[in-house]
Amino acid sequence: MNLQNCPFFTIKEVSKLLGISVSTINRLIEKGDFPKKIKLSPRRKVFMKHQIEEWINQKRIASLEYES
Repeated sequence: MNLQNCPFFTIKEVSKLLGISVSTINRLIEKGDFPKKIKLSPRRKVFMKHQIEEWINQKRIASLEYES
């Protein structure tokens, strides 16, 4: 499976995609303002790609509503 078809992101991939730090992502999760990680194995937590994409779209819509 190549990365484009992978159904999840690591926290580092999300950080790079959004341009925010890992610690900022963790703070947003703690506040309930970001999708939670899911546990794939005892040492592997990831974000579901579709949840991150939905979060981005919600932020985009909120930004457009704020501007108008």
